[in-house]
Amino acid sequence: MDKVIDIEERIPSMRKKRRRRTNKKFLFILTVFVLALLAVLYFQSSYSKLDQIHVVGAQLHDSEDYVKQSGLLEGDPVWGFGIEEIEQAVSRMDGVRKVEVSRKWLRDAEIAVVEWKPVAYLFDGTQYELLLENGDLFKEGVKMETEAPILNNFDDAAIREEMTGQLLQVDSDVYDAISEIIYEGTEDDSDRLRVYMNDGYEVRAVISSFADKMNYYPQVTAQLQGHEKGVIDMEVGTYFTPFSEMYGLNEEGESIDEENE
Repeated sequence: MDKVIDIEERIPSMRKKRRRRTNKKFLFILTVFVLALLAVLYFQSSYSKLDQIHVVGAQLHDSEDYVKQSGLLEGDPVWGFGIEEIEQAVSRMDGVRKVEVSRKWLRDAEIAVVEWKPVAYLFDGTQYELLLENGDLFKEGVKMETEAPILNNFDDAAIREEMTGQLLQVDSDVYDAISEIIYEGTEDDSDRLRVYMNDGYEVRAVISSFADKMNYYPQVTAQLQGHEKGVIDMEVGTYFTPFSEMYGLNEEGESIDEENE
């Protein structure tokens, strides 16, 4: 015979279950209310506003230029701007290779910029422009702060591009030693260069083999220590001619004939 359960015996347990459900609902509603209240207080407080905007990697442009281009302002809602939109806006600036925008420490924003590397200064007859590693010319307020050689007579874009590729292959110590490169190409010989070095030597070279030959420059000059400065011809082989024989000048650039007088 089945056991008969008195309904009165079940009432206490049913009441406990009902009370638990009621408590859970109350806690859920209370939690939602508290979170909503905290959210309202947060978005109305200064903690939800941009405190500082940091720019990392700015060389070609001033940091202020990048901030202006981004459209960000201190005091703007920290969650109110779209990262992708700002990255696209900043990447349109001349000389910019890559941009990454991020929120930092809940109240700050960071614009991390990677710029195209300056390879040389280009003199167009009136002003200097920066030749960048991607072949573009940067003209906006060029500051003569970057250590780079000066290029003269490089009016042809194809020749500039070839010269840029060669400079990027030159060893850093040789690159830093180059003062000026003059293009002297002709119809018969469109590759010729005259190079002035910071240590006083003059180099004759051609664009097509410039990097390969110039990377031996330290070894060549090491063998010339104690001798008169002069012209190092690297067009085909490697030949050295003292200035006194090449130009009739001494190391100070004075005429030997005038000196003897």
